[in-house]
Amino acid sequence: MKPDNFKKDDMPSQPVCKEPSCGRREERNSEYRNRILATAQSLCNKQQIETVTMYQIAQEAGVGQGTLYRRYSHIGEIYTDLLHTTTSQFINSLESSLSAPEEGKALNQLANIIRRIIDFVDEKANILSVITSVHTEKHSFTLHKKPIFVRLRSIMETLIQQAIDQGEIQELDVTLTVNALIASLSPEQYLYHREILGYNKERFTAGICRLFVKGI
Repeated sequence: MKPDNFKKDDMPSQPVCKEPSCGRREERNSEYRNRILATAQSLCNKQQIETVTMYQIAQEAGVGQGTLYRRYSHIGEIYTDLLHTTTSQFINSLESSLSAPEEGKALNQLANIIRRIIDFVDEKANILSVITSVHTEKHSFTLHKKPIFVRLRSIMETLIQQAIDQGEIQELDVTLTVNALIASLSPEQYLYHREILGYNKERFTAGICRLFVKGI
């Protein structure tokens, strides 16, 4: 039995490697990651993103393919790592706007959120599209379970429910409406309208707001 004065903090902690070799290993891993991500970004800036390969990244970064694949199982994971910080900061900014709402109706806030999302997708559309397609091919991509979409869904559900509670709109199926809205804002949808149908960002934004803000 443990003594009465036993505290969790008194338990022996897991050994921490303090050997110089551990520090060098972490430094080397960080260096490899930075080189890989910098190379991937550079290649995406120079050529069409769809043509960039894992082999090319390894060659340009000066790392072995084994080293690359131990860190990233496919190219979608590299692009995901590239976008992780900027995407998280973007979603944080959207969530902050809910905690400090602007003056006006909930639907006006929703329209502003939609515009900001489309701006972000327009800037990152190609790389976001590749991430989506690669994860789909690997059978590991479930749209509604991805953290970014969970957080976006929460933001939009909050605003639409506020609009209902405040009498701006009548009762509706919030979940279905938000899921349809998020699907409409996917990189694939945006690129299809921009590259194939010739929509510019302003026309696409106006159409989405007409359907999901004025339309409800």
